[in-house]
Formats: sequence, C-alpha cells, structure tokens
Amino acid sequence: MESFSPGRIAEYFAPHGRMAQLIPGYRYREEQVRLAESIAANFLNQEFLVSEAGTGVGKTYAYLVPAVLWALEKKERVVISTRTRALQQQLTEKDLPDIKKVLDCEFIAVEAKGRENYLCWNKYMRILAGRRKFEPGEERFIEAILRWAEATRSGDRKELDLDSSLMSKWGIVAADRKSCLRDNCPYHDRCFRLKMLKSLEKADLIITNHALLLSDMLVENSILPSYSYLIVDEAHTFERLAFDHLSLRFSFPEISETMQLLHIREKGYERGYLQLLKGKYPHLQALCTETAAILGRGLTILKDLFTALSQGMVAQDYNYARVIQWQDHDTTWLNQAVDLHREWQESTKLLYAKLTAIKEEIQEPEENNELEMLMQTISEYAGTAAIIMGENLEQEDKITWLEYEKGRAAAMASSSLDAGSILNERLYHKLESLVMVSATLAIEERFDYFLTRTGLTPLMADDRVNTLLQQSPFDYEKQARLLIINDIPEPSETGFAETVAGVLETLFLTMGGQVLVLFTARSQLKEVTALLRPDCDLNGVKLLVQYEDGEFNHLIDEFIHSSNAVLMGVETFWEGIDLKGEVLKCVVIVRLPFRPPSDPYSTAADRSCRLENKNSFQHFMLPDATVRFKQGIGRLIRSEEDRGLVVVLDSRLEKKAYGKVFKNSIPIKNTNLLVRKQLPAYMKLLPAKPADS
Repeated sequence: MESFSPGRIAEYFAPHGRMAQLIPGYRYREEQVRLAESIAANFLNQEFLVSEAGTGVGKTYAYLVPAVLWALEKKERVVISTRTRALQQQLTEKDLPDIKKVLDCEFIAVEAKGRENYLCWNKYMRILAGRRKFEPGEERFIEAILRWAEATRSGDRKELDLDSSLMSKWGIVAADRKSCLRDNCPYHDRCFRLKMLKSLEKADLIITNHALLLSDMLVENSILPSYSYLIVDEAHTFERLAFDHLSLRFSFPEISETMQLLHIREKGYERGYLQLLKGKYPHLQALCTETAAILGRGLTILKDLFTALSQGMVAQDYNYARVIQWQDHDTTWLNQAVDLHREWQESTKLLYAKLTAIKEEIQEPEENNELEMLMQTISEYAGTAAIIMGENLEQEDKITWLEYEKGRAAAMASSSLDAGSILNERLYHKLESLVMVSATLAIEERFDYFLTRTGLTPLMADDRVNTLLQQSPFDYEKQARLLIINDIPEPSETGFAETVAGVLETLFLTMGGQVLVLFTARSQLKEVTALLRPDCDLNGVKLLVQYEDGEFNHLIDEFIHSSNAVLMGVETFWEGIDLKGEVLKCVVIVRLPFRPPSDPYSTAADRSCRLENKNSFQHFMLPDATVRFKQGIGRLIRSEEDRGLVVVLDSRLEKKAYGKVFKNSIPIKNTNLLVRKQLPAYMKLLPAKPADS
C-alpha cells in the first residue's frame, strides 16, 4: 500500500476516480479535493485545522477518506464527532459503506452513543417481574418491545420502529447513570452499553456525537478508548454544547423523585423502598421509620428552599431562565435559600448515615445494591448542590441561574463563563491532530470569533492551527435572491406581530406553500400563528407549526409530502434541515437571530467579554447571530437544481450599520430592498431553473 499523502487522497476524488465510478450522482468538486488534501496534510504534520466548507462542498467524504486511510496505515484510531444522533446514523449507515466500496478495504467503524440509547436489562427484568408499577401508556410500550428485547443484539433504540407516543416511554427501560448498578448488576454480562464500549477498543473509526465526546472529556476519558486524532463535524455548535455540558444542575423534581423512591406517604398509605424493607426485615422497622422521618424532613426543607428561589421570579413567562446577578446576593429570598441549602445538606448527611446503617443490616445482594444506588444518587445531588450554592454562586468566573417551570423555580444551574479555555485544557492538549469543520464558521471570511470561542486562539500563537475557507460551489447568483422588507416595525415596536402576519399571509397566498418561516422566539411564533391560521385554513394553505402540529420528524415529513404547506418553527429548524428540489422555494427569516441578553449562555459570554474589557455586542452577540443567520439562509439551496428566495422581515438588516456583517457573511449577493406592497411583484423574481434541468 502506498504511503499516506495528500496527493494520493486527491486521486480518489478525481473526475474519473473511484468516487465518480462507484458513487451514484457524485460530482467532482475542487473545493472538496482541497479540503481532503488539507486534512491529510494536517494529520501528517500533527496540526489543527479549522475549515468552513460551504453547502455542496461534500465535507463528509472529504474527511472520511483521509480518516479511514490514516487509521489503517498508521494504526491510529480516529474519532469523528457529529452534532446529532441522526448525523451519526447517516455516517454509519450510508456514508461509511460508500467509502468502504471506494477504498476497497476493510475497516472497523463503531458508533458510540450515550447510555440512554440502550436497553437496560436490569430495569427490563424488574418490570417483567412486576417490581414496577405502570403509569398510563407504559404497559403498551412494554408489550410493543417484548419481541425486540428478546432478540436484539445491540439493545439500541434506533432498531425500534414505534410511533412517538410509545417511544416517549423509552425512559422506563433506558440505561441511565442514576439507576446503573455497575459491577453489582446481576445482568452485568447482558449489558448492551458495556458491549458497545468493549467494541470501541477494536475500532479503527469511532463515530460519536458532541454530547458523548464532551461527557468523556469531563470524566477524564473513561468512556472512549484513547485517541489522538479527532474530527469535529458541525463544529459551529461545539462550544455552545460545551457550555451546556460543563454546567451543573440541581433539580427539585429529580431530587424529590429519587428521595420518594425511598419513602412517600400518599392518601394515608406509605410506600417506597423503606416500607418494603420494614416488611421484609422486622428488626429494621424502628430504624426505617426513623430514616423515613429524616427523609420527610429533608423533603420539606427542599420544598422550602425552592419556594424561596421562586420569589426571585421577575418575568411573566411561566418557563424561563433567570441569571442570578450580583445585586441578588443582598436579597432576602436568596439569603433564605442559601440558609435552607445548608440546613438541607445537614439533613442529607444524617439521612446518608441512617441509610448506611440499614445497608449494613441487609444480607441480600440485590436489595443491598439497590439501596447503594439510591444512596449514591442522593450523595451526587448533594455534592452538585454544594458546588452550585456553596462555591460557584460567589465566583466571578462562574455564572449561576434559576430555571422556572409553570411559575416556580424547578432547578438551579451553574457553569463556567469560558467553555473554550476548558476545551483547551482538557481536550486539545492530548490530541496530535484536530479537524473542526462546518458550513458556517467564518464571519466576513475570518475565523477570529470561532477560534476565540472554542479556545483555539492560544494555539494559533504556536503556529499549530491552520484555517481553510472553501466557499459553496453553487451558483448563488443564478439560484437565489435575498429580499429585505424595509417598512416593517422593529421587533420591539408595537404592531410588529400583526405586520409580520400580514406579510406572511400575502407571501403564502402568492406562493401557495413550499415556504419555511424561521422565528427566534416561541411566544412570537404562537402569536403570529394565531393571527394566520384562520385565513390559511380558508385558503387551503396547510400550516405546520412547531409545538402545535406535531413533532419535528412528523412536521418535516408532512411538509415534504404536501404541495401547499408552510413550515414554521424556532431554533430547531434553523439548521440540520435538508429539503432539496421543489420541496422548498422560500425561506422567511422573521427577525435577526440575536440571542436574548438574559439567556444564561449570552450572559456568560457578556461577563467573559467584560472581564477582558471587550465589547460583548461586537465580540459575541453580533458574530453569534451572524452564524445562526448563515445557518438559516443555508436551508434554501441544497443542490445545483435548487432555486429560491430568502425574505427577511427585519429592517435592521438594512437600517443598522451592523447589517453589513450579516450580508457580507452569506453567499447570496443578489439582493433587493422593497416595501410590503411590492412583495407580490417580487415573488416573480424567483430564479428560474435552467431549461435542461
């Protein structure tokens, strides 16, 4: 076999190379070849590469070919991380089989996913043994999976083809950290998650997702086997997900649910694990009764703690996050909550001591293991709460926030301000080579923002990081047009929702459907939908609205198979949707996607900028919104045959000086500025398909 080199990699992508010969519909792309060559050089030189590969470049094949050949020839495992399970599945079930044909060689690629994707045999057997009371719908779910559970070799939920109402019950059999008995599990040899982890040791390529990769980083790489070569696809989301995974969360529903597994008194009846032990071990009755009383006292303190935190609610929204500010430290409600937290910690220590005494008296391993698992879970909750309320609350480089549900505090969370520096310390240092690639990384053709946010800037000083910008090969001049409606009130002004609804109705009736409308706020989506739906129903336009008309996959499927449908949604729909051909003709962006300043992620970025004496709008809010804007724009043109319009209903794109940053960062340069009444005429500017397509 020839030695690994960029030139050899390029041969596979040549106009008459093996890609063209063996993959139906393959098109030669110079941009794809340059990306593949750069990745190969990156591996050889043990460097880091950050690359924007525009839509249509074919970045997946561009990194898979060098990754596979490097793994085989150099005997070095390569880890590839994607944003979602769906992208993981596409890699393992479609793209890698294609590459295997092209390279004409055998290699082992294993998919690594979080434990919640796998059936827990212990939980499943406990259900079959009648040791769990069914909630509504759960019995139907168990009946539906019986045959699969007995036959499956992987235990992976992706094998199930059940409707969403049944799959919503998956949690009752899913492997999870809280209920895992680890080495004490009686079905240790049937653990599907352990089988997956063992299979990773033999893999040439590991296909994982950002969530698992980050979890592995946090537990000192105890999930994935050792690796030195990493490719991060959809890298534009990586730092944001790192912020989430670095956060700690102290949740009242989760803690109380675990504690109530031990004991709960309802309608005069006592039930739970302690009650079961009282019946089984008469000599433990007094100790169990005493422990139940301590537990009940702890639950009361916990309720009082979250009642105090509920007093910090300042917004009218029932579900929202509120960042704790420095001035809150002088408030009665927060000081009361801190005092109650200390009291709860003391109660939990006493509870743990009593449970330890009970555990020492239990002879049966199964009962002992279950009690140990509950004790460990409670201990972890107490430890998390101690870090959040006892340490992070006072630290300048940490941010703490409250999560409200239905008007009450449900959780308290905390995270570091700068996820990038932690990525640098805990991930990058162990890598020989890193590739980070996405269709949207650059702002006005520069990577400064991404490099800073992901903690790669210090490595630039060592000349270890290379950047590569590969524009989309699509002809946006002929395929797409941007329309900016200039006479719409600004989003904060009165009448914005009514005006937007009026413009959308005109657009829907003119086009008859095949429109994707992207919102930035759920409340605004709901308000505009209420104004639109009656007239849309009257005129035969099928509205498919997130949160109202079904789940994500159902809405996409309905949109694809309906000629007169309009799809409307928020953040989920701004990226990852691939609607080629006649399915989508118009994308409407209602507002520029600036994050709310009150969002914990935004607040953390703002504080981080302030600590470095930087303007947070210039260094975070604007570039962050620009990347999201690019993602929204990117839904329109997915192939050479696609034609369509992007309509922006936010006049700030034209009226504000920063609008140039948005416009300079997207591939569509064919732009028209118009007022509302001109919209029907401008719909005729929908780019025509070439005669031979």
